[in-house]
Amino acid sequence: MSFQQFGRSYHLEIKDAADLENVLSLNEAHWVATGAPVISLNCDSVLLSLMDSDNNGRIMCFEVRTAIRWLLANLRDHSGIAEGRTSVRLDAINTDHEEGERIYEAATRTLARVGLPDSEEIDLDQVRKIKTTVVGTPVSEAGVVLPGAAEDGEVKDFISDVIGAVGGVLHPSGEQGVNVAELEEFFKEAKAYLDWHARGEIPKGKQKTDIMSLGADSSKAYGVFAGLRDKVDQFFAQCRAVAVDERAATHVKPSDADLAAADMSDPKALAELFKKSPLAVPGSAITLSFTKEVSPYYAAEISALREQAVEPTLGRTMQTMTQKEWEKVCEFFAAHDEWMKGKAGVRVESLGVEKLQKYLNEKYSRAVGKLIEETNKTAVALDNIRLTEKLALYQAYLLPLVNNLVSFPYLYDPVRLAMFEMGTLIMDGRRFNFSLKVQDRAEHARIAKSSNMFVAYAAIDCGENAEKYEVAVPVTSGGKGNLCVGKRGVFIDIAGKQADARIVQIIENPISMGEAL
Repeated sequence: MSFQQFGRSYHLEIKDAADLENVLSLNEAHWVATGAPVISLNCDSVLLSLMDSDNNGRIMCFEVRTAIRWLLANLRDHSGIAEGRTSVRLDAINTDHEEGERIYEAATRTLARVGLPDSEEIDLDQVRKIKTTVVGTPVSEAGVVLPGAAEDGEVKDFISDVIGAVGGVLHPSGEQGVNVAELEEFFKEAKAYLDWHARGEIPKGKQKTDIMSLGADSSKAYGVFAGLRDKVDQFFAQCRAVAVDERAATHVKPSDADLAAADMSDPKALAELFKKSPLAVPGSAITLSFTKEVSPYYAAEISALREQAVEPTLGRTMQTMTQKEWEKVCEFFAAHDEWMKGKAGVRVESLGVEKLQKYLNEKYSRAVGKLIEETNKTAVALDNIRLTEKLALYQAYLLPLVNNLVSFPYLYDPVRLAMFEMGTLIMDGRRFNFSLKVQDRAEHARIAKSSNMFVAYAAIDCGENAEKYEVAVPVTSGGKGNLCVGKRGVFIDIAGKQADARIVQIIENPISMGEAL
């Protein structure tokens, strides 16, 4: 191993594949950084996601070593690593390795699809072009099918209805599709709903059943009954209270405080106030009148209850209703009520009985099952394409990435930028050329206080449609000057884009000898 001295620290020289192999045996104590947050690295996002194998947002030592082993194992010729080539020579792929063989096969097929079957190397852009094409097709990822995958219009509608009823599964294209689990859930819901619905049907030759006690009008009548049942129960309970003590009548109406607080000019506020009021003025007779002293708020509902539920149930015209008569009405609807409580398959109800019965035909399950089988084949090909992309990315960018973790030579290079550098802050008539992105400022500041450095934290606003972020900027020469919280400046990122910058926090330590004194 060769080391290079920067200041008081020694950094491992990592210039080629042989140096990468040395990293495998280098004690973590000699790594400059033993981990790095993915968000702080300016690098290909797919490469970073591949490196972060445990998806914790940080690239750790073991993940770097795993990536190095994988790259060296799948390449016979390692010269492309030092050169940082994004194109991989076919004869450089190690086909003796199981994944290398899959990569070689995927590479040759990709070249054929882009019209270069005789090419001796494959480029990252070519791989990504085919990857985008495959991912965008309706049948692309294992087990997830989009409506557009079906050629039959009815099957296409079926898939859309399944997604709409029980939800979908995210497809690589960003749209919602269905898989086996969603399909099974749909059929389970459909059968449950149809079974429930069948129990409520009136057999041919009959006018009514225990559940449909008013025949074809039962469901409508029950809806009116159920909608007002709690208020009627409440009214009779209040009547019983008044029968015991007449003073209770004064407590069932809106209080003076409620009336005083209500906005009498707001119809919605008034409706909400009187919604809590009784159906009618409760009395010791424990009788509900359908014609007198009825609350205007409930007048229409009480009229519908009388005409559609109470009178058909009791079989006579009703001007008033006693508690015992109300109990008979409740008993009359008991079977229907029990049936409604056992309602199943609510999520598919909107599709209707006729459509659900049609969908139970095996034609639909077979058609979608066949499409799902096709996705498994496509997924294998897509996985191989992703492996090819991974090899090209690792060959091109793993060396510089390792040089920003195990070693930091680019940090001291006056020309080349380190991956974790974000750009330049221009403020107070000065240029601060080093900055890094901060994910958790409070945590970062807590540690930075022990550095004895003057650190300014700046909020970067790139515009309305861009993500805002914060950077930490060390001030290492001159003095504090006019740097203070709230001061504004310009931030120029590594791509040359300018953004508004504002200091949001400062860790104040001496910068110059004069300030220290």
